[in-house]
Amino acid sequence: MYDFRETTPFTGSDDNQRPAEAMLIDGQYIEDLIPGYSTLQVSGRELLSQSIEKQTIGKSDGEFIQYVRNPSREILVGYRLAAADNISFRKAFYKLNSILHGDSHQVSFNDDPSKYWIATFSDIDDVPKGRNEITSSFTLFVPDGIAHSVATQTADNTPYKDMPVNMLIGSGTSQTVPAQSWGDNPHLVLDTSKLEIGDTVSFQVKVSGLKDTNVFVGISGKQVSPLFSNGMETFTITWTKELSELPLPIEFSVKPAALTDEYTWSQAKAEIGTTASPWSPNPADPEYYTNTITVHNGGTYPVEPVITATMHADNGLIALINSQGGVLQFGNLEEADGVERQRSEVARYEGFDKEPSGAAYNTGQTNSHYYYIAAQKNVMEGSVKYADDDGSAVEPVFLPTNSYYWEGPSVHLKTTNASNGSNTGSVLAKWRYKFNSSVNALGAIEMTLDDDTGVAYQVIIRANYAGKDDVDVQVFAGSTLVFQQTLNRSVFSNGRYYEAKLTKLGNTLNLQLAGIVQGGIKPSEVVTRNPPLIMPPIMLTSDEASLPITGATLWFQRFENYPYPDMGVYDMDIEWLNVDYWTDLSNRFSAGDVATIDVANRQILVNGVINADLQLIDNDWKKFRLLPGDTQILTRRSSWAQPYELEVAFREAFL
Repeated sequence: MYDFRETTPFTGSDDNQRPAEAMLIDGQYIEDLIPGYSTLQVSGRELLSQSIEKQTIGKSDGEFIQYVRNPSREILVGYRLAAADNISFRKAFYKLNSILHGDSHQVSFNDDPSKYWIATFSDIDDVPKGRNEITSSFTLFVPDGIAHSVATQTADNTPYKDMPVNMLIGSGTSQTVPAQSWGDNPHLVLDTSKLEIGDTVSFQVKVSGLKDTNVFVGISGKQVSPLFSNGMETFTITWTKELSELPLPIEFSVKPAALTDEYTWSQAKAEIGTTASPWSPNPADPEYYTNTITVHNGGTYPVEPVITATMHADNGLIALINSQGGVLQFGNLEEADGVERQRSEVARYEGFDKEPSGAAYNTGQTNSHYYYIAAQKNVMEGSVKYADDDGSAVEPVFLPTNSYYWEGPSVHLKTTNASNGSNTGSVLAKWRYKFNSSVNALGAIEMTLDDDTGVAYQVIIRANYAGKDDVDVQVFAGSTLVFQQTLNRSVFSNGRYYEAKLTKLGNTLNLQLAGIVQGGIKPSEVVTRNPPLIMPPIMLTSDEASLPITGATLWFQRFENYPYPDMGVYDMDIEWLNVDYWTDLSNRFSAGDVATIDVANRQILVNGVINADLQLIDNDWKKFRLLPGDTQILTRRSSWAQPYELEVAFREAFL
């Protein structure tokens, strides 16, 4: 037998056939950086000794352990370096020095590239003299003694994230539906933003509790599924041009084919494609996110994670509790999402400089026939004119002759509900009007807040007595006369325009009439006199206080063919009072905010910026290390907030 001897001269290349323990430093193999360098062997990565602090107590046998700790470790790297000449040899060591020096490096080895060590070059063995081919070694100091996993492990609270997106928004809860309900059937909104004409959409929905008949699925009231009964049903449709042109929002619902007992439908899902995947909520649904995460640390050493919380709605609190009893809390548990406030809102305003929108003529409600000559018909007829010589006003244009007792034109205008949907709340109605009457002129203005079927509240100013100076002021709640007072017509002759203010506040009703000097009609020129009339507050019954208001009517009247007063209304302002509304408050976390909780560095960043104000002094950072095995993390948020998205990221560590 002959000994093997290499006869091929070394050229500084080994065709990238790296040794088994070749060292990777900061992402590069030294063998790839220095020709002729080769790792021979590595030691110090195996068992790590423990540092034990012991104490002898008196004459007791043995010693007591005070504590045990893991020390640092040293990794010894043996290497071979061969160069073709002296210059190449010196250059190789210059390069090796530049690679190894520095505070710390991320170091891995070819036999286990999935792990890395945080190491610092600390010591060298002697290099043989007078040769261009040597073997030697150097030492790496590892302060924590730990090998870290290169790969980052993650766990999150989005168990459905790998399923196709459910295009039905709000589909997470069971919905119990009474028989023959379509309009009342709980609806889901179909998100059509990703749909194109010709797409195939698969639907599935689960129905239970049916006894007598079948159900079908509809989109915005159009049947799109075959009839089916209890159980999970899956079907497909083609998204057509007709469906795409339905007004938004497009709604998905379930309807019984015939009369039946109530039933339940749930787990509705829609997605592009011909086969529906297992049911999942939509990312917009709260149940898309779980409140508990199980994190598995497959290493042999505790690690400190980075926890990322992404807000999908406003929130005031991020709180995390783990199974080791650790608690991290950021924000304020008591923070409110918003507050209830009150405001006034316009129900209708008209300055009559032109014909108002939505005006209806010679319609509306009146109480005249309840109080005057019930057997005689009162007729709304004639017309009105706008913006006459007196300014921006509406005035009556009576017919040449009157064959009725009370006759004249009316203008009816719709009012809007308050923002909370109510039309029965507190209200303020103001009119500026003129009513200049001679002693023989007979006529009236009725200013009415009405609903669709009758009077809600009404003010009537009426000259009803030929040859007398008396003018009656009447107030009605519904059909009940709640106030009447007779004034002298001279009260209305001191100026041109006057203000009537009718206020319903809770269950009280009040009327104020105020005189206005000099007939000016511009708001900046109006000067009010002492009120000629203030009606004492009238207590309304609960029925009278809850009368709905859907419109306002102005009716100008004359009596038979008598002369009539000079009448007109300058403007009309109707407001809802003390309307409850909810106003959003600025919260610590807004939709789209990303909070990064760095356990290792004991800090929280919001949108990449450190926020020390969110820290609580009793946060137990140490207990938020992930021990080997499973750790459960429970999330908490403001009671009014939607769940947030949470991800726990960490690198496993090994002794």
